[in-house]
Amino acid sequence: MASEWIPPVVTGVSGALGVAFTWLAGAQGRAHAERMVAQSREAEQHTYLRKERRDAYFEALRVAVLDVRRLRYERAGKTEKLREVEQYWTKTKRIEMSMEALNALHAFGSNEARQFAEAWRVATEADDLDTMQRLVEQFRELMRAELQAG
Repeated sequence: MASEWIPPVVTGVSGALGVAFTWLAGAQGRAHAERMVAQSREAEQHTYLRKERRDAYFEALRVAVLDVRRLRYERAGKTEKLREVEQYWTKTKRIEMSMEALNALHAFGSNEARQFAEAWRVATEADDLDTMQRLVEQFRELMRAELQAG
């Protein structure tokens, strides 16, 4: 009779342990799910910022190449080609493209890209074709390095 209490106590203890370990497994599962959601959000944010940076860089490069081409045609006296470029990309459209590119560079670009924008402004105000061409090549290298680095 003294041993009648052992089976119910063992059953109760094993039940309590089962409940505790079930709760622990659930807590670990919830913590893991929360970590996975946080990592997924970080990955989405990184992808979004990378895409915005890429788009900003390509827009800036498009504006820079267009400016170089226009100045080269102007200096070479290729009035027909210059007229074709200016007919398609009107001054208003070029100004709009330039402002959008500048805003995107300041919002999503690296410090080096923002320095490029300032150097570009100085070179275009001076109509310095050699510096403009050098800056375009430097910016291409910057784009390649930053966008391929991940």
